[in-house]
Amino acid sequence: MNKVFLFSVMSSVVILSGCGDTNIKQQLGLDRHSPDEFSVMQRAPLEIPADLKNLPLPQPGLQRPQDVTAKQKATQIILGTPEASTTQTASLAEENLLQKTNSKGQNQSIRRQLAEESQETQNDKRPVFKRLLNVGESDPSAVVVDAKAEAKRIEDARKSGQPVTTGETPVIEE
Repeated sequence: MNKVFLFSVMSSVVILSGCGDTNIKQQLGLDRHSPDEFSVMQRAPLEIPADLKNLPLPQPGLQRPQDVTAKQKATQIILGTPEASTTQTASLAEENLLQKTNSKGQNQSIRRQLAEESQETQNDKRPVFKRLLNVGESDPSAVVVDAKAEAKRIEDARKSGQPVTTGETPVIEE
């Protein structure tokens, strides 16, 4: 009897909650709240400290030095000032990495060179796999072999005891 009473109370609560102006799922806490895509802020990437042995002590609650506030970002967008990421110089750790990989003094015009190469490939209308395999273009020196005449030529060469490579290959003129 006790279980029946509890079940009836619970079912009446669910039914009565649906009588209001809000949704049952909201009242029971079963709905999903997706974040507003305009209120989501991107965080700046983590930076590698120059000296890993002498790391600074963490200070909870302080803003990260590489973070840009929404107000600063809006000012940069409106006034057209360059973003902090484009004006920053490489950190000491990044400089060390570039030195160890021999990346210093490389081709500085690589972006221009890549843009020229991509412009050349944009005019090629062949599918990607044909461009990669370099197939699909009609070569003016290519010929189309007449299959029936070629089969007859090979058969005649075998009957006469000559190699199949003797004689001219019959082609279809276009």
